[in-house]
Amino acid sequence: MQRTTVHITLLAIMLVAFPARQPLADPDRHIVENSNLKMVVIPRSAEQMAAFYEGREFPARAIEATRNACFFTISIRNKSPDILWHDTAKWTLTSQDSQVKRITRAQWRQSWRQLDVAQRFQSTFRWTLLPDTLDFQPGEREGGNLTISRIPHNFTLTARFATGENQQGQPVSVKFSNLQCREDPAT
Repeated sequence: MQRTTVHITLLAIMLVAFPARQPLADPDRHIVENSNLKMVVIPRSAEQMAAFYEGREFPARAIEATRNACFFTISIRNKSPDILWHDTAKWTLTSQDSQVKRITRAQWRQSWRQLDVAQRFQSTFRWTLLPDTLDFQPGEREGGNLTISRIPHNFTLTARFATGENQQGQPVSVKFSNLQCREDPAT
């Protein structure tokens, strides 16, 4: 009897001291899901991106260039029985009644040339970006980073997708409000 009481007491102490781990919620993760698609937008800090590129041995000048941009990792999954056509040129980013400009692949390519960044690093960087255009077959997923110049205020991303074999179906649109550049943690 005494041994059982000790075991129950120890179990109670362990449950209080070591509660079951709940998955950590990411308050910066934005998700829109409907019958057509699931889209997730996650802001990344300059420190996170610098660590990622440093791990791939990018030169310091290239890593420094990424610090001036805001990176948003985007994941898209087609949940519909139809083709979704993704074209970032048809997406809008607005803030306080003005347009927020994406940093395009062409702009990154120009920056890398000006900084004399080797082609192997340019290629690695390019595959980390969200494709500009893509057809999503039913059930298909894709992801990558969308980049903008660092801004201090919130903005809204409206992503538009054409649908159907010839892009003639009913368009799909999703909106993410209150997005913001993720700041590095205080040191």
